[in-house]
Amino acid sequence: MNADNKERIKAFVDKFFVIELKRLQEENFHHFSFILMGQAIETLGGFLDDKPLKARSQSMKRFNKCIRRLMPEYYSHINKDNFLYDKLRNQLVHSFSPSGSIYLTNRKKNTEGLRHLQKNNGKLVLVSEDLYEDLLRAINKFYKLLDENKVRVKNVAEIEYQ
Repeated sequence: MNADNKERIKAFVDKFFVIELKRLQEENFHHFSFILMGQAIETLGGFLDDKPLKARSQSMKRFNKCIRRLMPEYYSHINKDNFLYDKLRNQLVHSFSPSGSIYLTNRKKNTEGLRHLQKNNGKLVLVSEDLYEDLLRAINKFYKLLDENKVRVKNVAEIEYQ
């Protein structure tokens, strides 16, 4: 059963945070991609604690836990005082509107050559494709922890549609 649940978790993560995000990226739906990536970070963090995925009032803790344990180290420095949680995840999830403290862009639109996670005119630059690539690295790190039994196996729904 544990092995089945691990594969179900991987299928869930693959479906929503690898395949669906890739589709959004390829179709240039970068704004929605940022929204889903914020949620993906939080959800991955939910697999790192001992509470059920549906536990209430855990979003900041889970987002931050994923940032600290799975994302590249420089994200932890940027997320000081919950900056990414507040300005990326919260702003986009609750209002679909980015914070005035961040500048969302993508490689095609980024004609100025701004680098992901650099400051420009007082705003943190987030490049959609770069965040996605870092999220993929975090997912691979998560899969390794899962395979090594270093995270708690939680129940997720089986995904049957495409």
